[in-house]
Amino acid sequence: MDRETAEQAVRFGHENSSGHLDISFFGGEPFLEQDLMFHVIEYAHSWRSKEGITMPLRFFATTNGLLLNEDTIRRSVDAGIVLSLSLDGHGACHDATRPLPDGTGSFARIAENFPALLQICPNIQVLATFSSRNIKFLSEGIEKLYYCGFRHFSVGLNYEETWSDDAVATMRNEYKALGNFYEERYKSGNPASITIFDSRIASHVNKSCERCACCDKHDGEIAVAPSGNIYPCLRLVKTDEDHSVLLGNVKTGMDRKLRAKIMVESAREWHECKECGYRGRCFHYCGAVNYKVNGRWNQPPHILCLEEQCSISVADEIAERLYKEKNPLFMRRFFPGEWLLR
Repeated sequence: MDRETAEQAVRFGHENSSGHLDISFFGGEPFLEQDLMFHVIEYAHSWRSKEGITMPLRFFATTNGLLLNEDTIRRSVDAGIVLSLSLDGHGACHDATRPLPDGTGSFARIAENFPALLQICPNIQVLATFSSRNIKFLSEGIEKLYYCGFRHFSVGLNYEETWSDDAVATMRNEYKALGNFYEERYKSGNPASITIFDSRIASHVNKSCERCACCDKHDGEIAVAPSGNIYPCLRLVKTDEDHSVLLGNVKTGMDRKLRAKIMVESAREWHECKECGYRGRCFHYCGAVNYKVNGRWNQPPHILCLEEQCSISVADEIAERLYKEKNPLFMRRFFPGEWLLR
């Protein structure tokens, strides 16, 4: 992306937001263009000051970690960037899906910067995506990363690949094992935040949690390609070739009718979901995932349904035991009202 387009994207984001604005850098690997990233941040502050804009603004970046070092990490934090680290488990687990160009694993190189990263960003979130190639390492991988010092994990599957029955069975076993680890962390007094359990427990406590944390069915997010073209979600940018989901360009404006149509389609309940006992608690409403796999904004991938059923079941079993025990950390987090009345 050239600087002119990036600056236009900053202005466009402000002009089309109300309340607050988050600017996220994604890729590919955004730190390949770190000079542009930091220019965008400097420009945003300068332009806002000139225009008298006080709307809350935050910056985010997801990185694979290969270009991080202590100086880069500190510069990012000083610039106000909230970093997330794409790390698909530990060691061989990560290397199975993220090799270097020469075929060797990338984990060892990234791990060299764990001490600096955790010292400067102790609450950094690990984004772990598992496929059938490394699903057997899931629970071990997250546990080892926990003992490296990480505490916040966003765990998910690669929904775009084919999952065999054996791979699904392994996924179920690994989620149960990870659930045991999650429960033991609460009992030990040193909990871990793991999205597949946190969000499912939260959705039981509060039904309003059933919404897309990223974009609320495409009403809260747009993605800008290097060309300046606008898409409903970062998952749909790719090589900027699928213009069936093109919403416009930051220099010429956005097709609000098409965006509204996508929002409506994403919100229309898939017929098989209407009678599902897990309805209201599962992440089946990510239109971008649905569209990429099935070509429909509201039809969830089969593997996503199986994963949701598994994660909700495991989360409920964990929550029931911790609730009966009145585990103090669990109660304080998920049932603060009851905790205050103890």
